[in-house]
Amino acid sequence: MKVYLDAVSTTGVDEKVLETYKKLLDEYYCNSDALYDDGVAIYDMQEKARALIAGMLGVKKDELIFTAGASEANSLAIKGLALKHRDRKHLITSIYEHSSVYNSFRQLEEDFGFEVTYLDPDENGQITPVAVKEALRDDTLLVSIMHVNNEIGAINDVEEIAKIVKRHPGTYFHCDITQSLGKLDIDLANIDMASFSAHKIHGLKGSGALMKKQFVELLPLISGGQQEYSLRGGTSNALVNIVLARTLRIALENKEKYHDKLMELHDQLCEGLNDLVKINYASGLPTLINIDTPIPSEVLLNALNERGIMVSSKSTCGSRKNEVNRTLHAMGYDEDHAIRVSFDHTNTKEEIAYFIENLKEILDKYA
Repeated sequence: MKVYLDAVSTTGVDEKVLETYKKLLDEYYCNSDALYDDGVAIYDMQEKARALIAGMLGVKKDELIFTAGASEANSLAIKGLALKHRDRKHLITSIYEHSSVYNSFRQLEEDFGFEVTYLDPDENGQITPVAVKEALRDDTLLVSIMHVNNEIGAINDVEEIAKIVKRHPGTYFHCDITQSLGKLDIDLANIDMASFSAHKIHGLKGSGALMKKQFVELLPLISGGQQEYSLRGGTSNALVNIVLARTLRIALENKEKYHDKLMELHDQLCEGLNDLVKINYASGLPTLINIDTPIPSEVLLNALNERGIMVSSKSTCGSRKNEVNRTLHAMGYDEDHAIRVSFDHTNTKEEIAYFIENLKEILDKYA
């Protein structure tokens, strides 16, 4: 039996999304910027998809920029804004952002002379609006705080943070909504930029977008043609962009459809874990639980893997690097014993039970 409990890392492609993508591949291969009929047809479908996604997000059609995923979208938002407005040198983010955000700020700090304030989470694992307000300065250009942390699942009040930033002249707010899209409600009215990926919501890898309000000016990071409002040069991956609309629609439908099931799985998992391990964090995103085990996480991961169970000990983007886990370190958790367990609507009660049963057997053997 194989049990996949690493849904915050990535998800399988929804059958309806895959079916749509295959049909498009069979018929449409022309460049969407070509002026003959087939190229125009693909362009029109892409722009219809852009409008549909924008409508689901509650923003304007020309405020959506297709990218290869959230990492690219984060880089474009952060570095594109900073390099366009070099007169304001202060930036604010959190210590536990995704590596694509954190390393963008580090690059701006180390290579371009920006000053960055890195906020720590409070005892509840959250970056508070008060902390952001106190860190703001007259020369602050950008604040970037994620909606949901990908290591522990802490949920930040980004709508309140956005209101605070909105009242601060000359300062923009960016939010990585990768882990919350399709899972939590979010109002983008006061958020200037937001990034997300398709593969976290059963879409295709290499697909994502940046929502950028019309008044936000960015410096392109990929120079080229007129694609994506001249902010992302290169031939459009039009078919992937087209199916992103269906991916998001299905994810939003599933959010309501499977709410009760996900809460039942959450309760089942917490109840089973309580008898075996210490739960580091389970009060945020219901589908993500971080635990502390009495044996090293590497030993536990390997033992679970041998039994067909897939979990992780840190963000997959940093899984092969021997670096300090910024999130767990900031929260005072022992990263050498921490495990991240995450699931979605495709998981079952039988799979959760199988995980708990095998976890108990492994701990009995090694602890």
